[in-house]
Amino acid sequence: DPYNLVSALNGVVAQRLIRVLCPACAETVEPGAEQLADAEIDIQSGAAWQFRMAVGCGACRGTGYRGRRAIAELLALDDEIRELILARAPIRQLKEAARRGGTRSLRESALELVKSGVTSLEEANRVTFVA
Repeated sequence: DPYNLVSALNGVVAQRLIRVLCPACAETVEPGAEQLADAEIDIQSGAAWQFRMAVGCGACRGTGYRGRRAIAELLALDDEIRELILARAPIRQLKEAARRGGTRSLRESALELVKSGVTSLEEANRVTFVA
């Protein structure tokens, strides 16, 4: 019953673990225009990003990654989202309402780590879906 669900639910959290690049061997790279387009990253804004890639060394046992970091997406239910659930609205409307309410997607969280050079674009693409 949707009414019982929305009356008991305060929020929903989705999370993933994303591998962190090894600080000893990660190298800076310039991704191609096609790779940026596939990841839906604007070429103009991507120029300011710090793209790095996994190489592999003795410190990371040849993987290029050392450790993991959690990324999360939090959907806090407000009145608008509760009403949409009760009305059995399409998922697209729920996503739009969540975005207006400030929900940041897993993909956005992963790309923020790519932007700062913490992880690679390949790892972000592996862990999250390109919308």
